[in-house]
Amino acid sequence: MQCPECGSREIEVNDAGGDSVCVACGTVVEENAIVSSIEFQESGGASSVVGQFVSATAQKPYSSSTRTRGRYSYSRDSRDTTLANGRKQIGQVASALRLSAHYTEGAHRLFTIAVQRNFVQGRKTMRVVAACLYIVCRQEKSPHLLIDFSDALQINVFKLGATFMKFKKLLNLKLPIVDPSLYIHRFAAKLSFGRKENEVCVTALRLLKTMKRNWIEVGRRPLGLCAAALTMAGRVHDCDVDQEEVLKTFPVSHGTIQQRIREFEATPAAQLTIEQFERGDGEQKLIEAAPMDPPAFIEAERRRRLLAAAAAEPRLALPPAEPDPNAGAIVAVDGDSN
Repeated sequence: MQCPECGSREIEVNDAGGDSVCVACGTVVEENAIVSSIEFQESGGASSVVGQFVSATAQKPYSSSTRTRGRYSYSRDSRDTTLANGRKQIGQVASALRLSAHYTEGAHRLFTIAVQRNFVQGRKTMRVVAACLYIVCRQEKSPHLLIDFSDALQINVFKLGATFMKFKKLLNLKLPIVDPSLYIHRFAAKLSFGRKENEVCVTALRLLKTMKRNWIEVGRRPLGLCAAALTMAGRVHDCDVDQEEVLKTFPVSHGTIQQRIREFEATPAAQLTIEQFERGDGEQKLIEAAPMDPPAFIEAERRRRLLAAAAAEPRLALPPAEPDPNAGAIVAVDGDSN
């Protein structure tokens, strides 16, 4: 530090007052500096803090002269209170979902950004907390779904999803697409595959890989794909897969699972035998010989052809209606005609 008046470097620093004075000319070089030491003074039998506390995220310092006081006779900024409550709630949700401290720290950083950009105003803090944790799970490719947060917090999944989408749009985040293979082992452990669980998981992962190559994964929810892959893999290994048990494990309908299975039946890999599919023989040749379009595109083309065929059919003209002879007659209510 150098004196701006005389250029002397002999500066006396007063840590208690937070000022710096030049010894040579007496110029006050710095005053009201932020110091890391805390000092107390007694007045009237009570102790109070000397100076003001300044937080790294606060907009104003903690004053010792305000009405509402904390533990050390200073008030806390409302933003710091929100951050403290947010960290506490993030820890509670992470503990309920068995998430490590790495997820907690990442979610707290996102929650701090949400507070700084006033995203929490007008919204429930728990929804913002869940959105922050879910974003970290998506970034780290953790096998957690948005419905898991909805079940743990008893919040409507659509309201929680709306908060997540708005926060994602606010931060302009580019999250990776959900990979259905992340949830295979998680849901396979809940089904009764027994000793063949590992073999079923390997086959299900290969089925998902085939679905991805044939555009079935695009635009589909991961739970429906996982349910269809585990159902087919269980049948391949002669496991008694109860459909009711599958529906209880996966929050999808029976029609969704059957639709994914029908879409897989239309792929070139469905023409292979079980042994060929397990070895991976001939699948790439079939795909190159007969490349498959996405199922949504195939369904749209089918509907377009049906509409075109219906529009091309000649419509039968209806015969003209015959005139009613009693159209001009006036009938009385009691049978008396006038």
